[in-house]
Amino acid sequence: MRLNAVEEKFSSIPEEDYRLFFDCNPLPMWVFDTVSLQFLMVNAAAVKLYGYSAEEFLTMTINDIRPQSQRLQVLQLVSSKRDVLNHSGEWVHLKKDGTELFVDIVSHELAAIAGKPARRLVVAHDMTTRKLAEQQLAQAEQYARSILNNIVEVVFSFNDKMEMTYISPQCQVILGYSPEQFYADKYLWFNLVHPQDRALFEESLPKIKVSSQQFQLEYRIKAVTGEEKWLITRCTAQLNEQGRMVRIDGSANDITRRKMMEERLRFSDFSIERASEAYLWAREDGKIMRVNRAACYLLGYQEEELLALRVLDITPGMDDQEWQQRWAEFLGQKSLNFETVLKAKNGQLHPVEVHLNYFSFGQETFCFSSIRQIAERKQAEAERASFHQEIARQNEHLRQFAYIVSHNLRAPVANIVGLTKLYNHQNLADPMNAVLLDKLQRTTHNLDATIKDLNDILTIRSGAEKELENIDLERVFTEVKESLSGQLSKYASKLAVDFSAGKWVLGVKGYVHSIFLNLITNAIKYQSTDRFLEIHIYTVFSNGFLCLQIQDNGLGIDLEKQGAKIFGLYRRFHPHIEGKGVGLHMIKTQVETMGGWVEVESAELQGSTFKVYFQVAPKNDEIPASLLN
Repeated sequence: MRLNAVEEKFSSIPEEDYRLFFDCNPLPMWVFDTVSLQFLMVNAAAVKLYGYSAEEFLTMTINDIRPQSQRLQVLQLVSSKRDVLNHSGEWVHLKKDGTELFVDIVSHELAAIAGKPARRLVVAHDMTTRKLAEQQLAQAEQYARSILNNIVEVVFSFNDKMEMTYISPQCQVILGYSPEQFYADKYLWFNLVHPQDRALFEESLPKIKVSSQQFQLEYRIKAVTGEEKWLITRCTAQLNEQGRMVRIDGSANDITRRKMMEERLRFSDFSIERASEAYLWAREDGKIMRVNRAACYLLGYQEEELLALRVLDITPGMDDQEWQQRWAEFLGQKSLNFETVLKAKNGQLHPVEVHLNYFSFGQETFCFSSIRQIAERKQAEAERASFHQEIARQNEHLRQFAYIVSHNLRAPVANIVGLTKLYNHQNLADPMNAVLLDKLQRTTHNLDATIKDLNDILTIRSGAEKELENIDLERVFTEVKESLSGQLSKYASKLAVDFSAGKWVLGVKGYVHSIFLNLITNAIKYQSTDRFLEIHIYTVFSNGFLCLQIQDNGLGIDLEKQGAKIFGLYRRFHPHIEGKGVGLHMIKTQVETMGGWVEVESAELQGSTFKVYFQVAPKNDEIPASLLN
């Protein structure tokens, strides 16, 4: 109907009026001889589109603007019988520079002139832009389909009624169901979810539908074979302008193998932790990497305490040289059995039989030790030992105790011994005796202070079983602030405090008071002389812990040089300022005793920020026994 209407319209126009219509038409047009195929006329639009001049066109045939592959088809079309107005469809033409054009061709037979061949008027509609766009779209669709077909995850989309509208082919690989089965049963996915995990969807879907954030769910689903699989789904709701969900897009990945491995690890850990035999893992340097409950019970340490030790620390009489000899023997044989004695936290010695097994992991080598108590057998042997052997064993105990604390006590004791030797017993009136007694008094005071420091630390560590209670950080800070009011008013030009993020923690009040006191007095003591002291105290929540941050703009610490030593005992970083180097070690010990930890950020001459992490009680304020103990 359309071609007939156009044909009637053209037939009503006198031929002499074609020239104006032809020359001014924005569409490329030409007239050609149907016998010779020679161009007879071209308009300006054709000249502009194809790049040939009008004179060049008149020397060419219509086959000259076509690729070689289409020229035979053109000849067949021209020689065939056609309607006066003919739509010959889409063709590929060539511009002067060789560029391809995609055109839609409509031709109209012109009135015959006596003695001349038939002529046709051609109108070309340039479709190149549309064709290229279609090709790019098709290519993009091909790329997208290729990606969807090759990624391991299942990609899906649900509409606002939670009906599945798209699912990628990987669903068949993971679950055994084809996309067509999911399209046929819009709710098949939810029906396959394990009954015990459906509550997770019921709880999460209302939240997902009103948020543009990504949600992540782990759940079980039944495959077509009946096998139970674990999936992890990440999805995001697409919301309209009114905030209503229009669809949910997401992906699901098979994590069954990971879950199986996690379950095996949990089972292995469960078995190891509940074994009656003590197990211990160590590195080549003797560092203890892991222990089970039986090992902690045997030696009387908390797990964290043992992990801070080396094998040498619990094996009396063993030094680095002997450990390296044992390790070399161990590497050669891959397995060793021997008897030794392990020293518990309280100093008690436990005769044990140790079986070492070698294994490598990554680039390192490790040993796995199974430790069996042989106390009864050793006790029987000890009872047969002589009195002198018993004395020697007791001396060994003392020697081992001295080995642990000698780095703290050796210097003052040696000083006392030296001073007493210099004392003139023959002439008590010797003036030097008074000087020696003064030095002796100062040395004994230092020794007493060292012993008190060690005792304080041991007291804190031995108090690891203290019951934790709810502590109000703001209230404790107020008490400390009142006790330091004189120093704060004198030195601190700015004291900013903010407990709005949280102030209740689980802890021991005395320890929390000591932490505040130590960190604030340190900020005052180690303030910079180049600027006024500023102290900022605030709290933030981090991974279920409440972090107390105390920041100052004082002298700071070079962590690149001192970072590994900063919480060590008797470690001082500003020798020109009086101090003992005990405070930070005390803070670390107290925090760890309460189930937390401490971190520091510092830059020399800029200041320090100490971050103390505390446990917090559940929201219902019921403190589980596992946290109290």
